[in-house]
Formats: sequence, C-alpha cells, structure tokens
Amino acid sequence: MSPFQEEKFVPVDGAELFCRIIGKKGPPVIVLHGGPGLGCNYLLPQMASIGNFCSAIFYDQRGTGKSKGTNAWSANPFQSYISDIEQIREKFELKTISILAHSWGSILASLYAKEHPQRVNKIMYLNPVPVSSMDYLEFVKHRSQIVDINKDELTAVRESQAFKQGDSKTVEKFYRIYFKNYFAKPELADTLSLTMSPQAAINNFKIYDLFYNYTVDNSFDLYEELKKLNKPSLIVAGDKDVIPFHYVERLHKNIHASELILIKNCGHFSYIDQPEILFAGIQDFMI
Repeated sequence: MSPFQEEKFVPVDGAELFCRIIGKKGPPVIVLHGGPGLGCNYLLPQMASIGNFCSAIFYDQRGTGKSKGTNAWSANPFQSYISDIEQIREKFELKTISILAHSWGSILASLYAKEHPQRVNKIMYLNPVPVSSMDYLEFVKHRSQIVDINKDELTAVRESQAFKQGDSKTVEKFYRIYFKNYFAKPELADTLSLTMSPQAAINNFKIYDLFYNYTVDNSFDLYEELKKLNKPSLIVAGDKDVIPFHYVERLHKNIHASELILIKNCGHFSYIDQPEILFAGIQDFMI
C-alpha cells in the first residue's frame, strides 16, 4: 500500500516552495535534495518509501523545480536556504524535526543544525558531500575527472541551442550522461526522474554557479560545529560513490553520536543502487 501523499505550495519570504508530503505516521522529516539546483524530483518515486515509517516533507529548494521566487536572495544564498527550512518547519507547525539530506543537501543540513540546534532531533546524511569549503572544492575537482570520461558527449549536448533554451528532454539527456558514473551500474542512470520545466532547467545551472562561486569566495568549515552539536546522525556511503570515502570518514569521526553504514556495490544514489539496505538502515535509525 502506497503511503499518503499531498502536494502544496508553502509561502516563505519572497518565494513559494513546492512541497510534497509523503506519509502521515511517524516522526516528521524534512528532506533536503542535492544539486544545488536540481529540485527534489530526482529523489522520487524511490525515496517515497520513507513515508511508510516517517512523515516526510520533500520540497523544491528556492528557485528549483516547481518552486517560485525572485533571485533577491543571491547575496547570501546559504542563509536564504536555511531560512526557508525554518519557515517550512514553522508553516507545518512542527516543534522539532529530523533531517534527511542527500549529497550537497548535507551542507544545508549541517548549517541548519548549527543555526537551529534546538529544532533538530536527528540527521541522516545520504552520500554526503564534504561539509567544509576546502574539502568540497577539492571534491569538485576530483568529480570533474570522473565526469570528463564523457566530456565530448556532454560538451556536444551543452553547446546545443536546445540545451541553452532549457529544452527539457535535452537537459534530461545531459544529466543521464553526467550521472552514468555515479552508479555502481551505469545503466541505472536511466531510472532517475530528471524531467523539469524549461525555466527550472535554466535556473538549475544558474543556481549551481551561484552556490559554487559563493563557496569559492566565502570559506566555511562545519566539522567543529558538528562535533560540538553531536546530534544523533546516520551517515550512509557507497563503496562506488564518486565522493571519496575519506570525506565521509571525516564526517563520521567528527560526530561522535553518528552511525556509519558503508553499502557495497553502491554508488551515489543509494536509494536506487541498494534500496533495501538503505531503507532498512533508515528505519532502524528513526524508529
């Protein structure tokens, strides 16, 4: 039986965020997608399984997916995104929340926990990127070497007029090529939900560049803060992830109250590569 689902737009400062609520029973969880810029669609329908034991709120971050809003927040994008999480919590009248963050969403989860520690029960880091600017930028260089295996194919798509105009099918094709080596089995890239509107496709790359440039110009290191907070955390990594394992180990070592699960034959999208192992681990951690 599929869990309860509801969709709504939630008004926040200067924007309306598209939210999909999945599940009615169990502890409340706000899900933070990666990117930055992608929207939450790529997590679904597979991640909807957490609605069987949690009340999960998936949402498109400001400027992504179906969410609406101006770009007036670009001066400090991280602060705006953290404020959006807090406003979602308030709108749903949740005293405290747990957070599930995939990939780049792990930076947002860590920043939110730093600013609102009293609101956070538990954190789940799924295939997390490093949570310091130095490590993150180092990882981006490493990732580029992996993605460049398909450089010619990606360049041909990206330089096409259809791509520049945000043609949905062309952008989807780009990402299917881009994410091939993110999986233990490259053919699983075809199972990702990557459909987006032309405007969302154009915003996607602008938002990525915005956060990347901000990270280059504004250094941060959240490891020490996470050590002080010591929130109960579940950290999930894949042995074939594009994110080198030593970054994940560093996160684990700095959160003494964390549990680390390393899944074999698993890439960056653990909910597709090894869903049974992942959801069993999340359920054990949350219940």
